Amino acid sequence: CGRAPTGSGKTLAFGIPLMQNVRRARPHHPRALVLAPTRELAAQICDELRQLDDPKQTIEAFYGGVGFGNQLRALRNGVDSCDAIVTSGGVSMGDFDYVKVVLDRIGDMRWMQVAIKPAKPLAFGTVMHPSNAWGVPVFGLPGNPVSSMVSFELFCRPGLRKMSGHAADDLDRPTVVAVAEEPLKRRPDGKTHFARVECRYDAATATYRARSAGAQGSHHMTAMAAADALAELPDGPTVEPGDRVRVRLLRP
Repeated sequence: CGRAPTGSGKTLAFGIPLMQNVRRARPHHPRALVLAPTRELAAQICDELRQLDDPKQTIEAFYGGVGFGNQLRALRNGVDSCDAIVTSGGVSMGDFDYVKVVLDRIGDMRWMQVAIKPAKPLAFGTVMHPSNAWGVPVFGLPGNPVSSMVSFELFCRPGLRKMSGHAADDLDRPTVVAVAEEPLKRRPDGKTHFARVECRYDAATATYRARSAGAQGSHHMTAMAAADALAELPDGPTVEPGDRVRVRLLRP
C-alpha cells in the first residue's frame, strides 16, 4: 500500500510503556522463543513471525505440553537460551492452563486488560537469568489467533525490533490516513477497534483508500490473511464511507 512516516512506540499511546522495560539484545542476532499449547500452533506462529518481522531474528518454536512441570521446563529453557519469550494463550486458568501460574512463580509479570478490540488480554514482564542483569522479557499474547496477531503487531513486534537495535522512530509499522470506501462497522463500547482492511493508494486522487478485508470476528482468519493493514477505529459509531481513518500498513 506504500510507505508513510512512523510514529514513536504505539504501545505508549495505549498507556502501556512496555518499551521502557525492553533492552537491546546481546550482540548477536536476537533469539525469540514461542511457547504455544500445541506443536502445530507453535510452528504456525513462528512461520508468521518470520514473514512479519526482521529476517535477522532467530525464531524458535517450542511446544510446552500440558501440566505445570512441562511448562515450567519449557519456560526455563527459553530463559536459558533466548533473548525474549512470546507465549500465545494458556492464561485463562482452565484445568490445563499453567502459563500464568508458572510465570507468576518465576517472573515479575503484569496481567492487563487493554481497551482495544480484538486483543484485550495482555501480559508483560521479565524472568531473571543468572547471567543477565536485565532479565528476559516475556510477551503474553491472547490465544485467539486474530487477537494474537493484533496484539503482536501493537505490543510485541515493537519490543523485538528495539531489541534488534532499531531506532525509537522505527519500531512501529508505517501509518497513513485513508478514506473509507465502505462502512467500517462498530459501536461505542469504550474501546479502540482495529479492523482488518485492504488498503490501496489511488494516484488519481492522491489518497489512500481502505475497505474491509472480510468478516471482523476475532476467529475469522480469512480476513486477517487477506488484510494488508489495520484501520484504527476510535471509540464511537461506525466509520462511514468518505470518513478519514488512521491505517497501520502491514505490508510495503
